[in-house]
Amino acid sequence: MGIKNLMSGIAVVIDDALNPDKEDKAAVGEVGEKDKIFTVVERIEEELKIPFYKTHEIPSDPICDNLLQSASFILLDWTLWEKRSSQLKEEGIKKNIEFLKKAKHFFVPVFIFSNEDPSYITNMLPESLYGQNEEKNFIFVKGKSELMKGNIPKLIEDWIQKNASVYTLKAWEQAFYKSKRSLFSSMYEMSPDWPKVFWKSYEKDRVNPSSSMTHLINDVLLGNIKTDIFEEEVFSGTPYQSGEDIRLLMHKASFVEQEKLHEDETRSGDLFELSESEYSINIRPDCDCVPRDGQSIDNIELYCIKGQEIRKQKIKKSKKYSEKNGNFNETINESILFDLHKGKTIRFDFSKLEIEEFSILKEKRVGRLIHPYITRMQQRYALYLQRQGLPRIPQEAVEDFMGS
Repeated sequence: MGIKNLMSGIAVVIDDALNPDKEDKAAVGEVGEKDKIFTVVERIEEELKIPFYKTHEIPSDPICDNLLQSASFILLDWTLWEKRSSQLKEEGIKKNIEFLKKAKHFFVPVFIFSNEDPSYITNMLPESLYGQNEEKNFIFVKGKSELMKGNIPKLIEDWIQKNASVYTLKAWEQAFYKSKRSLFSSMYEMSPDWPKVFWKSYEKDRVNPSSSMTHLINDVLLGNIKTDIFEEEVFSGTPYQSGEDIRLLMHKASFVEQEKLHEDETRSGDLFELSESEYSINIRPDCDCVPRDGQSIDNIELYCIKGQEIRKQKIKKSKKYSEKNGNFNETINESILFDLHKGKTIRFDFSKLEIEEFSILKEKRVGRLIHPYITRMQQRYALYLQRQGLPRIPQEAVEDFMGS
């Protein structure tokens, strides 16, 4: 794994020694030596060829958000206040923690390099930012003096290799940016106005242009992005997680929450909560969920299959879960979706299909089941719809065959 490739982009360094109003103090430490942060930055710039955004204080909100959105990683000096002031210290710690919360929201790795003892800093961090398991942390804490003794890029690389989440993000980003550049460059060469071409086409089809453009770009990016980008050694070992962690991960990978959906658009997979235990899911193809010839989106008819929550005790007793295949043993007239909404497993009965206008269900939508999960459900329903019943095999014949 090449650290130079993974950590490319803009780096951010925040240290009070960089204060331009205090050049003497910025360049010289308390003992008359150059502050270690200058050496740290110089070595990273020299070895990794990464440009730095340098500041002596945590940026204000508008700048901070833009910075975090484009930052590759952050070097943060913990002590950004006058050491003699306890009030400034208290305010400074609060600012640091709020900044780290923002960095976590943008999922930017933060390397805290300080003259303080690392344990002194980590003890002040809430568990939501710095837990006991290092592989679940996005913060790297080390004393400046200790850091100077080692190979800085190697220390960072070793930490990234141990942190599968950060490694996955950085490796994926590299592949994503290459695919993005290739897509937009090639489309521009064909026509600088290519977005207008598709936008006009979507308008004629009476689909939501913004949503359709987003899906187009995502689909093309997905088709062009390299897939052999991860190294197996980073993912070796037993992952640290509970059953609840895994369920949350599975839910995130299969379901889009309501707040991320366009209110004037409906698609296959839209899930509606009818009551505490009853749900309805739309399986009508996306192309048929588009208003045409002056029709309102509210009047679009959805093909909804009704579903009922399966209690955990019933799932256990029924023994429907197949350990061998990692899914539920479903009959031809049903589809079972595990942990679909609010931790509930829902059994959808294909015999309970109802046609409802979007306007009736609109306020009850709670999210959308995405591909390939909704596609599988549509395929299973198509099989159910075209099924052909066979004559019953007499019980006597089976018993005789089995030697009963």
